Amino acid sequence: MAYEDKYIKFYHSKAWKLARKQALTRDHYLCQECLRQGIVRTANTVHHIVPIKDDFNKRLKLDNLETICLEHHNQEHREKPSGAKDKYKKLKEKKREVFVFKANPDFKL
Repeated sequence: MAYEDKYIKFYHSKAWKLARKQALTRDHYLCQECLRQGIVRTANTVHHIVPIKDDFNKRLKLDNLETICLEHHNQEHREKPSGAKDKYKKLKEKKREVFVFKANPDFKL
């Protein structure tokens, strides 16, 4: 089996699909990186905190998985190219998915 085939096979496995679903459910389909910045954004990408190429044994560990949005995933993986057409589509999606909650100036304790 070629080096890359190992990873392709993994990402098509039932075990990965189950772990991915568990991470998405645990994170309520919200980007964890955005939440750390005070932004609520829906997401459906599950990211390996420690890349599987660095430690294949952590590939299914829930504490090594987090839900992140496409923008943050692309920042994590700058080696993956994206075309101009994709950027426009992603920008449109980003505008639909971002919810910023600010304090109501009329609200008093």
